Amino acid sequence: MMSRNILDSGTLDELDLEILHALQLAPRASWARVGQVLSIDGATAARRWRRLEELGIAWVTCHPPHEPATRTAMIEIVCKHGHVEDVTRELCADPRAYTVDVVTGDRDLLVIVAARSYEALAEYSLGRLQALRHVSRVRTHMTMRNFTDASRWRLRSLDSSQLGLIDRGTPGGKPPPWSELSGPDWELALELGRDGRAPISRLAEISGLNESTARRRLERLLGNGQLTLRAEVARSATGTPVHALLFADAPLGHLEQIGTLLMRRPEVRAAFSSVGPYTLGIVVWVNSLEHLQKFEKQITQGSYQLAVRDRMVVTRSMKRVGRVLDHRDRAVSCVPMDLRDEGHDGVRPDRPHPVTRPV
Repeated sequence: MMSRNILDSGTLDELDLEILHALQLAPRASWARVGQVLSIDGATAARRWRRLEELGIAWVTCHPPHEPATRTAMIEIVCKHGHVEDVTRELCADPRAYTVDVVTGDRDLLVIVAARSYEALAEYSLGRLQALRHVSRVRTHMTMRNFTDASRWRLRSLDSSQLGLIDRGTPGGKPPPWSELSGPDWELALELGRDGRAPISRLAEISGLNESTARRRLERLLGNGQLTLRAEVARSATGTPVHALLFADAPLGHLEQIGTLLMRRPEVRAAFSSVGPYTLGIVVWVNSLEHLQKFEKQITQGSYQLAVRDRMVVTRSMKRVGRVLDHRDRAVSCVPMDLRDEGHDGVRPDRPHPVTRPV
């Protein structure tokens, strides 16, 4: 049985970390398969996971569905004095602001936003955000290409033989082509955002499809990359309490090479090219501010040759990919990420405001 002291402290033991790493690689793997990889009973793996999920330490979610015109951006927000909490509360309830962080520097908040087109993204940043009470200034960094994102970040707890076992369960071959997203596709994505391991029976019920059709639809959307599942963990439980973002400049001709190098770094959660004041953004989780300084020094030398222009440390993560977090970075509720038919306030006009629910 899992130690209450371990759970209360938020520190995970080796088996917890191995289960999480397995789900990072195969978010919907059966417990029998996870147990086989870890040489434990599947029921033990399920029980461990259920407890972590109930406490908000770990969860599986789903990114908003990708379409050819989908765009994401990091948006810096400066709030009027004394109103950071008010603005944060509104954004945490907004289905398009799927990550919200309180940060250091000459801005108060950093928000990751998704929209179905350039036009929708511009409308959001110029309309929705500028119209928020208590917002003084907005600056947008539009993402051009993700070299790596947090769905690919790994705990590195499994050994090579275990990695081979979990990888054998991953479908291979040529991915199916992208297709226009239907209403049932969006309902699948919304339910997977609430629970990335929701059973097919639940996905069929919520989407109005029969189970075999729901299963095929899900396999197609995951196979072609229009849906991305993501096993998440509270940062406070990983031994990496410092969450930072660096903005840097690099020659455009070298971005591909630099992006490939950054993908290999265990500290790097995300690296992306940007249209904005700087050409490259890098998100890292490290164990100390000293480690952050060392990392920054390394990427300004050798094969990287980056010029770091700005940096910020996250003092509090308020929301991550639709999960609202507490002061320990644990998930306490969920706001489904729905980008369809956005109204001026960021909420679908034919639906009530998304309501959070316990995880």
